[in-house]
Amino acid sequence: MNLNQFNPGTPGFMQFNSYPFRAIRCLKTVLILMFTCFFGTAMGQHRSHEALTWGGGGGSGGNFESGYGITFGAGIDAPQNYFKDIYKPAVAFNLGVSRFMDKFTISLNVGYHNYQPKDAYNPNNVTIEAGNGETTNDVQDQSAVTLFTNYRVFSGYASIVYNVNLADGARFYGGANIGGYFTDYSYVILDPNNDQSGTVVTPERKNFYVAPRLGLIFVLTDHIGVSVESTYNFYAPLKKQSNSGGTFYTSVTGLAALTYKF
Repeated sequence: MNLNQFNPGTPGFMQFNSYPFRAIRCLKTVLILMFTCFFGTAMGQHRSHEALTWGGGGGSGGNFESGYGITFGAGIDAPQNYFKDIYKPAVAFNLGVSRFMDKFTISLNVGYHNYQPKDAYNPNNVTIEAGNGETTNDVQDQSAVTLFTNYRVFSGYASIVYNVNLADGARFYGGANIGGYFTDYSYVILDPNNDQSGTVVTPERKNFYVAPRLGLIFVLTDHIGVSVESTYNFYAPLKKQSNSGGTFYTSVTGLAALTYKF
């Protein structure tokens, strides 16, 4: 494993020049607006749709155009770009509370997934052969070895989607998630040319998160719905690392979810 793929100074490292500190203010504004809509008391001004189905007429579809719901989802999150060379896809879980507002659905969510490294870090089971000290063209015998721990992600985010009726009891939706990732991982650098000791690095834990989101939801009863969706996730540390200006990490998530409307 080559640490250069994890070094912000290398050309292959994904960088962006405008670091997302401004995005923090934008995030706060968006979240305040979503909380206002979510917990507002404007329901008296919103026409009730209790007698309607998604298709706008009679049928077997349920009513998910007003009210609240709880959603539990599970699926697979796959790291992308250079990150997929280090970590395996992980099982992802999320739990959310939704408010249905005719064509729009707003939700507040928490999630968790835990990537496993392809080369697991076990300091008690590392065997390396030290170099003999000779150099060729000023290059040492062996390059440093980098080993990674598990990569745990705790997420908290708000989501807004726009719904398009396909038929009675079936809806297509598209929108975006915005919030934060709290990551917990580290890696150790071993230099076989010097000694067996290692340098442990723990990157920034707090990350800004945004993801476009597409999916389909199907109504089973007036209170139960099932959905499938995918998201393309972008997240970036909220603190500068060296002089790199910032880093984007990416992953793709496929999720199936069950919603209970009340």
